[in-house]
Amino acid sequence: MLKAGSEFEGFVHYVYESIMRLEDRNTIISKNAVIIGRSGVKHEFDVFYEFTKANALHKVAIECKDYNVPISKGKVTEFHGKINDVNNVIGVMVTKVGYQSGAKDYAEHYGISILTIDDLPNLMQILSLQLKQAFLPNETIIGQPFWTLMETINGEITGTYTCAPSHSSIKQIPLFYSKRVAQKFLSLIDDKNSVVRGVNQQQLKAIITFLETSKKHKINNDADFVILPLEPINDHEWIALPISLEELKRDYVLI
Repeated sequence: MLKAGSEFEGFVHYVYESIMRLEDRNTIISKNAVIIGRSGVKHEFDVFYEFTKANALHKVAIECKDYNVPISKGKVTEFHGKINDVNNVIGVMVTKVGYQSGAKDYAEHYGISILTIDDLPNLMQILSLQLKQAFLPNETIIGQPFWTLMETINGEITGTYTCAPSHSSIKQIPLFYSKRVAQKFLSLIDDKNSVVRGVNQQQLKAIITFLETSKKHKINNDADFVILPLEPINDHEWIALPISLEELKRDYVLI
């Protein structure tokens, strides 16, 4: 039998895990994590995650309160005591209803973020963000391992890949191992409506799955991938290596 609040904790864990994956951070996230404080006392946190950014380790502890009444100052004080004992941890509380005024003041004074369920994105919003991240990558995404070219309109990614110039009737989507090489290729084809974007593991898997599904259901799709592995000596003689979806999945998808 699930303990009271388990489903609520599970949802909060899912939300934060999804967000961290979207942000492409190498994050360790767990539920019901037991951390030993400076006092030697063990503290359990409903959700706990840590990640490294700018060579600094960040730790976040999340307390989930599945209550039908506003959270009291005492509950916030108790949570503050736990994170203070663990040291160097960001505290976040999430509840269904809200907080008493004293609880809000106390949390604000000690830098504890207090949220309600309404402050979290719902399932459809998360799915929408996941789809956007998969097919509309922004400029912060690092290629894992590829970089490619994408069409823009008014500075916004459209979701359409820019194909390499070719005499073939089949459209060829270029993949590069190097962002610099991709930028040089883009400058040579002189396409002002395209930009270089990284393709991370989640995006690569999503693209392959989409194209596989299209072929399975015989949806018209006349695009193939080619890898341009090296910068050529002659700007007009690029080596382009065709690669199938099966080979992409087998050799490059690691998740």
